[in-house]
Amino acid sequence: MTTALDKLYGITNIKSYVPLILDLDRLNNDARRAFFKNHCIAYKVFGHLDGTNHNPDDQDWSQLWKAIKDLFCDNKEANAIELENQLRNITIGESTVMEYYTCIKSISDLLANISSKVPERTLVTYAINGLSSKFDHIPTTIRHKTLFPTLLEMRSMLSIKEKTVQNQLSRIPHASHMDSSSPHHV
Repeated sequence: MTTALDKLYGITNIKSYVPLILDLDRLNNDARRAFFKNHCIAYKVFGHLDGTNHNPDDQDWSQLWKAIKDLFCDNKEANAIELENQLRNITIGESTVMEYYTCIKSISDLLANISSKVPERTLVTYAINGLSSKFDHIPTTIRHKTLFPTLLEMRSMLSIKEKTVQNQLSRIPHASHMDSSSPHHV
């Protein structure tokens, strides 16, 4: 009969079981938590996590669990401040609308992972503030809407404007050397 310990000692390469790199700097807590929980269930040790198998006299287990928890929650406030600052100062620059949206959404998700969820209205406001002049009428339109748009709705508005600008630019005739008014010399 195979036991949980037999399974545990049978693992030779953890990367084949956990394809996600457990990088403390990436703040991917949700993914780490899900993988960790699934493996703890598979190896029948989840009771130690949810408290159903908790033995208050098992100081080694309690100390280990506290160390793991502290490691993943280390510098939580400092990380939140840094991410909020990035979000507050984000600009579209030369990025596409999709790249801009993805960056904002990524920072927002990271903040949510460290219990610092940013309200949707604030995300839209930061996104509006970081737009370039080619989107000049969009902020005014959004500010005067009765219902403030979600970040996804704003992305749709920006995408339409981006496509319109691209279409306009593709219709502008480009001068060639044949169109030159200078005299030709032989």
